[in-house]
Amino acid sequence: MKTPEIFLLHAYSPRNSGDGLLVKLSLRAIRAAAIEQRVSVVCLDKAAFEGYLDDPAVELISLPQFAARSLRRIVTRRPAIFFGVGGGYLRSGTASEGWKSLIAHGSQIFAAKLGGRSRTIYLPQSVGPFKGLSGAVLKTLVRRNVDTLFLRDDKSVEELRHKQARRIGDLVVLEIGKHLSIPDSVAANARRKVFFVFRDLSSKAYSETYLRNIQRLVELIPDAQFALQSSGRGNSDDVFYQRRFGIECKNLMADVLREGDAIVVSVRLHGSLESILAGVPSVHLSYERKGHAAYSDLGLDDYVFAAGEFDPVAVAARVERLRDDAGPFWSSFDRASANCYDELVETIKDEVQLFDHVAHGRKLLASRNGNL
Repeated sequence: MKTPEIFLLHAYSPRNSGDGLLVKLSLRAIRAAAIEQRVSVVCLDKAAFEGYLDDPAVELISLPQFAARSLRRIVTRRPAIFFGVGGGYLRSGTASEGWKSLIAHGSQIFAAKLGGRSRTIYLPQSVGPFKGLSGAVLKTLVRRNVDTLFLRDDKSVEELRHKQARRIGDLVVLEIGKHLSIPDSVAANARRKVFFVFRDLSSKAYSETYLRNIQRLVELIPDAQFALQSSGRGNSDDVFYQRRFGIECKNLMADVLREGDAIVVSVRLHGSLESILAGVPSVHLSYERKGHAAYSDLGLDDYVFAAGEFDPVAVAARVERLRDDAGPFWSSFDRASANCYDELVETIKDEVQLFDHVAHGRKLLASRNGNL
């Protein structure tokens, strides 16, 4: 029996630290499931991943290289196991978003089914909405071609209605539940610094309200600074900060979290989750379903607000209390609810074992038929 190839699909770009972290955690989950052979990582920004992943047994390939590899599998019939990076990229909220997702990600789902036997497992996702023709096509591709997928919010479960969907937390939520060491309180006379991680939401219907509210929040916390969680590929925090606030931001999230004496107010979910994982409390201004689900899984519902309708005064007051005493934040943290990492790993192991057993059974049947 041929050893199956292992692929990790949909790696976006480490220029967004949250997306980069999800690729690392996806690889970690694959390794935790005792898969030791080389993993081919399909990258939309291959150059940016060079030297980024701390796993020596990985191969970086571009989308065209993956397409060529998929066509070759039609001839070789080599079996393969495909994993989808955890994230929220399978969506079609607008026509533009839907067609981009279909081209960049739907094509990978389709290509994974070419050639020999395969098993497709998608790590914790938020999927949808599936509006328009592109959304309908994308939803059909997922339902028909992804064998098992983990979903990180209830709305995704309801909207997709996939027969092998499992509700579980975001990969970073699972990492927090398994590994977070709640930090000691800072000195009583120390006030934590505040850092904002904002992003452009101009595509949202509530964009103007959002802009007014974050402007007011900046006014209410005048000593706060800004931090960069994403740069490049048309999704740059620094470009938004320059255009909206007239500032040039040099603070990288990694540096902010390394110092530790901070409160992060982030519109980006993984800006908040990265902070919590590093032992830094974070208030999240959520613009998608995934944010409320993640904070609920962590038991931190009091620290998430809707980006389109939050009260700047209420958020500033919550931040002010945390600056002096982060104890209530950590007291709210629900490790039992978040710690489902072993469940994820065991399910992956079961899927791989099932794939191997089916392959062995087919080989045995073919051998017996050949001896008749």
